[in-house]
Amino acid sequence: MLNNLHNLGSPLEFWEYFENISKIPHCSGDEGKIREYIKDEAEKFNYETKIDKAGNILVIIPPKKEIRSIITIQSHMDMVCEKNKDVEHDFSKDPLKLKIITSDGKKWLTAEGTTLGADNATGMAYSLAIMKKIHKGELIFEDLEIDLLFTVSEESGMFGAMQIEKDLLRSKSLINLDSGGENVITIGCVGALITYVEIRSDLIDVNQIEDKLKPLEIKITGLLGGHSGDDIDKGRANSIKLITKVLWKLNQNFSIFIKSIDGGGEHLNALPREAKSIFYAKNEDLQQVQELFKIIISEIKKEYSKIERHIEISLSKMENYPKETVFSKEFQDKFLDLLISFPHGPISMHPQFENLVHTSTNLAFIITKRNRIKIESMQRSFENTSYKEISDKIIKLFKDAGLKIKFKQLGGFGEWNPNFDSPLLKLTKETYENSSVENIIITALHVGLEPGVFLMNYPDLDMVAIGPTMYAPHSPDERLSIQSVENFWKILVRLLKNI
Repeated sequence: MLNNLHNLGSPLEFWEYFENISKIPHCSGDEGKIREYIKDEAEKFNYETKIDKAGNILVIIPPKKEIRSIITIQSHMDMVCEKNKDVEHDFSKDPLKLKIITSDGKKWLTAEGTTLGADNATGMAYSLAIMKKIHKGELIFEDLEIDLLFTVSEESGMFGAMQIEKDLLRSKSLINLDSGGENVITIGCVGALITYVEIRSDLIDVNQIEDKLKPLEIKITGLLGGHSGDDIDKGRANSIKLITKVLWKLNQNFSIFIKSIDGGGEHLNALPREAKSIFYAKNEDLQQVQELFKIIISEIKKEYSKIERHIEISLSKMENYPKETVFSKEFQDKFLDLLISFPHGPISMHPQFENLVHTSTNLAFIITKRNRIKIESMQRSFENTSYKEISDKIIKLFKDAGLKIKFKQLGGFGEWNPNFDSPLLKLTKETYENSSVENIIITALHVGLEPGVFLMNYPDLDMVAIGPTMYAPHSPDERLSIQSVENFWKILVRLLKNI
């Protein structure tokens, strides 16, 4: 753990709480212990707490005198639990191994081989530091009540924000501490819709095919991946689209018989990094299949040479693989034609913010199970009509192909459109300017944030999202700028005093 917290700068309380949080398991869905820790800390200082049925917790810090206004400071309790493949770590019980590194001449806090959980341990640590300093009399707010709101399951679908009970959000203004960049003020985010399709595949027994067949496997690994909102416009490859391209071209030139196509993970916030497919080819075609495969791979690597530097695409023979069922030729042709046309990437750009994606779609997941193929994608936009339109077009693709399908459109919530006339934005911007912050950026994000969900039940809620500088959240490369912690603390305290 960290040897000398005093060397990290102020406030010391932030670093004490951050380190304590790092010792407590709090993956999405496992927030019980961290909630109990927050509750115990608050009640130790005689502050009232409330917990709703969803598991969200509120800490009420009353002012010294009569209440004139209430501000909610909100963060989420869960973290994305990811680790490198060669690292042994049990997130359900092992503390994170914190360490300090130097990069670009600056000091950063990171974790050894795992996610750091700064998203959103920073929000929790700032909130608890405010609570402790108010209790000690080091921070005084004469007529401002501060409500500290901590939500569950943000990373796995924002279920805490969706299910929050009304008496936990009592103010008309909210500061969300889940946006990175000490010079960045976030005032908007996209909403999202999940499109789930299950296709009934038409199968034939491979043994009924007269020609001698050889089973082969294509594997794609080594892609950058990334966040399907933040990184959708970076030009990164999608493993499902790549393997589709390979299979489609092989199918155009040879009689191949596909057994399965699998790719991506069930986390729709991620760009798919890996994919694989098993198919059969005629023995007499093997050499030509391999030659065409090399040509296709060469084209793909050339296309992504400046982005995907570690891409690996292999074709290997499978020994002793059982001959079972494969897609019928008619089904295979229809399905590959559909999959090659499946939309992925940015659809349109935001009219008010430079280089900000307005609407996008991510082909996130495909899995073959017996006579079913399941596909999941996520559409994002600042307008619900836009993500619904993309989803409807995807469904129409399947229907026009004449495939037997079941589909669901899940979600459809969370858009937080920027309000440039927001009183809280005006006050926040003035606070940043008076704090000598350079290059202040007022922006919106092509990701989902809890404020967008809160607006569903509280349409008049005035909000900003702010925080310290972080890098690569949701990955083992995640790190937190140590200097920005102190810089942002000063801004946050000034903002509360101005409120």
